[in-house]
Formats: sequence, C-alpha cells, structure tokens
Amino acid sequence: MRVGLDLTPLLGPPTGIYQHTRALLDELVARDDIDLRGWLLTGRGRARGLDIPVRRLRVPGSVAQQTWRFGNVPSRRLIAGAVDVVHGINFLAPPSAGSVVTIHDTTPLTRADLTQPSVAAKAGAIRRLLRSPALIHVPAQVIADELIADHAAHPDRVVIVPHGIRPTPAIGLSAGVPSYRRYLVTVGRTERRKRVPVIVEMLAYLPSDVALVIAGPIGNDEADVEAAIRDLDDPARVVRVTEATDSLRDSLIAGSAGLVLASEYEGFGFTPLEAIQLNVPIAATAVGALPELIGDGFELVAPRSPDLTAALASAAQRALESSVPTDIHHRVDSLRWQTPLT
Repeated sequence: MRVGLDLTPLLGPPTGIYQHTRALLDELVARDDIDLRGWLLTGRGRARGLDIPVRRLRVPGSVAQQTWRFGNVPSRRLIAGAVDVVHGINFLAPPSAGSVVTIHDTTPLTRADLTQPSVAAKAGAIRRLLRSPALIHVPAQVIADELIADHAAHPDRVVIVPHGIRPTPAIGLSAGVPSYRRYLVTVGRTERRKRVPVIVEMLAYLPSDVALVIAGPIGNDEADVEAAIRDLDDPARVVRVTEATDSLRDSLIAGSAGLVLASEYEGFGFTPLEAIQLNVPIAATAVGALPELIGDGFELVAPRSPDLTAALASAAQRALESSVPTDIHHRVDSLRWQTPLT
C-alpha cells in the first residue's frame, strides 16, 4: 500500500501532535507492506531526519483548508503524488475517498475561543470532511460520540484507534527546583483551554515547600499566566521551561510530586499517560478522554467546579500523598503506538 503522510506537524515545536507524528512515521517506515511518502503544505521550514520521499506543495495550509471547505482541490494526487491513501494527521486532508483524517478533539468545532487561531480556522474544512467519504480516525470514544451526536459524522466512517504512548525510559529524578523540597509540574502549551493561571493560583492553597514547573511552549494565554505568577506571594515558586527535549520533559515529570492539568477541554491526553508510566500521580479535570482512560484510578475534578482552584488544590494535595494504582499502570502499559491505516 502506498501511503502519503502529512508531516507538517514536524515543522513545529515538540508538542503532543509532533510526538505522535514522529512516532507514527517511524512505525510506518518499519513496515514492509507500506510504501510511505510524506507531504507538506507549506513553503516554509524543513522536516529534518527523514528517510522517505517528501512532496512539498507550496500552498499554505491556510489556503488549502479554505478550498477544502467547498471541494477536493488540492487533490490527494496533487499533495502526495501517486498514493493509495493520504493521511491527514492534524485535522485536514482532501475531503474525498482515500483520505484518512485524524481528529484529535472537537475544540475547533465547539470551543474555538480556547485554541490557537490557526487551529480554530480549520473548523469549516473539518465540517466538510465529516460530510465527505473520508475515513475519520479519533483516539477515544468520547470524541467519536461528539462527532456523531453533535456534528453529524456518519458512524460507519468514524474509527476509534487510541493513540499509542511513547515508551518513557527508566530515569532518575530531575534536579528539582532550588529552595523547594517538592514540585508539581504541568506540561503543554499555555493555551487558554489549559487554564494554567488556575494551576498557578492553586499554589496558594498548598504547603509552602511545594513549587510548580510549567513546561511547554508559549501560547495564547501567556499574559494571564504571567499575571497569575506576579500575584503570588512568592513568584519564585514557579519555574518556566518553554523549550524541552523529550528527555528533559521525562525528567521533569519523573522528578515531580505530581502532574497537574486544569484543562477546560482536552482530547486524548498524552502527558497524563506518560506520567503514569513514570509512576507519577495526577490531579486533573475530568475532560476529554481522561475519564475514559484513567477516571477510575484518580479522582478527577469537574471542569466547571464552582471553585475550581480550591478543588484542584485538593486533588493536587491527594496527589502529593498518593501513588499510581497498579491497575492503571497495566492499562497504560497495554497501549502501543498504533496507526489507523492498518
């Protein structure tokens, strides 16, 4: 089978979609029954370290997604060449038979105000895809249910294949945060949907020897994050890491007393599952696929709790005092890098 894989996410920062694209690429390259090619819809940037042919159509993705709202141009052949299947790994591909499109979550369709403008702009093309013969891949039941019930996706064309979890190495504790005995960590771009300011404010409810590490690229909520840090009695309790390799991310998570997420909306959620692999407990809101994946192992917080900051602080305090349940470990260990194309 000749497969054309969208490699555009590899041009960006090492977020969850970057990690997923890189691992899926490696898994498909290793298969003898797949002839893999890559495609890019951009004239900028280079995807490095690739051993497959890459076709670059110098049409910006922003232009393609506008034309895909109404038709099939640019076509599968134009963007990827002579392939049997084209896989749009980040919400977009030609709305036609022979396309597989991964929809990680429904934020562009339901809460565009919470995400980056470039992601929100994909909504029209996604709606067209849902009406087309394309196969829709989602990583969790909750996302499939939303697309079918709220956005008229045809059940026969929605396929659930959980994202695989990259193996995390057995590593020692990180160096920690100077002057603090313990720290919590939150990982991800500082987007509004992540509600990182709530996590910063939560520190006021926790013991004074607990710090917070925010590890992830700068997003559209940065001004409010900085304001929340300034409002703390001790702003030094917060450490920022805006660029991190995989090994540094793993080390920061492994050395932490707990992972904290306050998201208003989330998709699959790679980071909580990576934390479980590293035996790190979790305090998080009950959003996206987290109740489906780990909700019976951790007491998740309602995302619209009347006093979310206090509720999240209580969950974080429990994380500080707990460990990861064994049965959740087994469930996470069963996940492997998978592809919807097989």
